[in-house]
Amino acid sequence: MRRTGMAFVLTAALVSFTILSLGFAAEKLPIGALAPLSPPGAHIQGKELIDGVQLAVEDINKAGGLLGKQIELFVEDTQGRPEVGATAVEKLIDKRGVVGITGEYHSSVCTAEIEVVHRRNVPFVIGSCWFDGLTEKGYPQVFRTSMFNSRLAEMIALLIQKQGFKNVSALVEDTDYGIGVGKNITAAIKRLQIDANFAYEVVERTTPHFVPILLKYRTAKPKPDLLITAVTQPGFFLLVKQAYEIGLTPTKDTLLLDATCTAQRYTEFWPAVKRGGNYILFACPYSPSVKLTKLGEAVKARFQQKFNREPTYVVIQGYDGMLALAKGIEKAGSTDPDAIIKALEGLQILGTRGTITFSMEKNLYYHQWKEVPAFIFQYTKMNQEPKDAATILPDEFATANLAHP
Repeated sequence: MRRTGMAFVLTAALVSFTILSLGFAAEKLPIGALAPLSPPGAHIQGKELIDGVQLAVEDINKAGGLLGKQIELFVEDTQGRPEVGATAVEKLIDKRGVVGITGEYHSSVCTAEIEVVHRRNVPFVIGSCWFDGLTEKGYPQVFRTSMFNSRLAEMIALLIQKQGFKNVSALVEDTDYGIGVGKNITAAIKRLQIDANFAYEVVERTTPHFVPILLKYRTAKPKPDLLITAVTQPGFFLLVKQAYEIGLTPTKDTLLLDATCTAQRYTEFWPAVKRGGNYILFACPYSPSVKLTKLGEAVKARFQQKFNREPTYVVIQGYDGMLALAKGIEKAGSTDPDAIIKALEGLQILGTRGTITFSMEKNLYYHQWKEVPAFIFQYTKMNQEPKDAATILPDEFATANLAHP
């Protein structure tokens, strides 16, 4: 009898432990995050993207979590490779049981990932992929709080119009993002009926030899008065450096515009490009010189305290992507994907940069934060920090006129 009693006690204890363990596990709400965290991906930006996502998770958990549970964040390194990104999404769904996903930086990787979330019906709030086609597909599961190519292109076209540039060329990388920038600037110039000649050339993102390409523009007649680059790091740094070394930019005749906002990473930018970075223009969704919302200023202060430097736009976009997904889950009051999607469609929340809503237009704006802020800045001194860069556009934020050497 004693043995039986002891066995019963042990069995009951094990059952009790199992129930408690399951209860503890149930206190966690699994959410996935994607980013390039190793080469050949833009791993520096990927790390910053996850920094922003994690800051949002910390804030949400500190405030009580979601649906009475603490968020458990599962991060996958997508390496800047589409096939790795697609596999990472499958892993998050099948092995981690995530109820939603945010993040990613490379548009080509996002392109592969949205096919998986669409097939598996899992909400995905894109963190920092700018290719228009991601939302243009019209997938109900896909939302975006970040910058997008058409918005960026429109701001660049307005710069061309305002400054009277007549001969504009662009070097764009051989990715969805890069080619998208070229196509969308072309469309924006046409739509706004701007009197300027514009053409773009597709280049290999990983090539170490931009000089033969750049020489064509230095000897062109007429020379471009604005050369736009849509080449991500590290190719961007090399391109800027080589354009300076051959005497193409910056000059009184030709200025360079960075359409990737990589110039804002000044701690890497200036050592890599040196004098080639002076007078560079850069199109960005954010700058430390721009006033954020009350939430945004708080996030900025926390990032500064934690990392002892200013956050870049990637950090801010990472935060907003995670925040929007969390608010959608909260509004749905459920982890059911269809309920979350419906909640996201009707979402109206104050993010770090303004009020986030998702358009329902059946075009490239579908599930896109259409009014996401966009700016053009310019460095006018060597080793200048982003917070001291001149704001050129939009007019209501402008702090200076365009400068030439």
